[in-house]
Amino acid sequence: MSVPRARSSDEAHLFMALHPCGVCGDGSFVPVVREVLEDGVLVTHYTGRCDTCRALRDFRFRIDREPEGDGPRFGGDEPSEIIDAGQWLRGVDRVLAETPSNILGVSEEEWRARRYMFAAAAESVGEVLKFIPAGDDAVPPGAFWTASGREMRDAVPERFERDRLEQLRGVCLELAARFAG
Repeated sequence: MSVPRARSSDEAHLFMALHPCGVCGDGSFVPVVREVLEDGVLVTHYTGRCDTCRALRDFRFRIDREPEGDGPRFGGDEPSEIIDAGQWLRGVDRVLAETPSNILGVSEEEWRARRYMFAAAAESVGEVLKFIPAGDDAVPPGAFWTASGREMRDAVPERFERDRLEQLRGVCLELAARFAG
């Protein structure tokens, strides 16, 4: 049985967001979630129709025990097996690109959404850092196994250096604190 391992349901949901519909390219769908035993292993199925073209979307994961804590939690101490280092950083870039330059006049609902997104961005940078072996200063080439991940690395390789990643994580945490009210 070759079912990918997600370290949490948050990681499974991010994986699905990174893999839009193969027919129309839309990433949105509302999955029905069910858990079944397959060959003695608990597998979580996410199945639903694409919001745009109605094509069937189906994802299956072996999901570890959910990490404890508030906010987004993608996994334990080990790096992801389903999302590579470049994909994690691409997600951070999307959040930061949508950052408003002014927080005046932002509704309470928007504050909560922004706070969650910045916390998720900080956690995502933390996920990139998990790929760096102890004693090393940068993410190794083997941590980029998708075309989009390698594209991120090749565009600006120094973004995957430990110091720059820690600085970026700090910025994301500061933004989350700013929206804490």
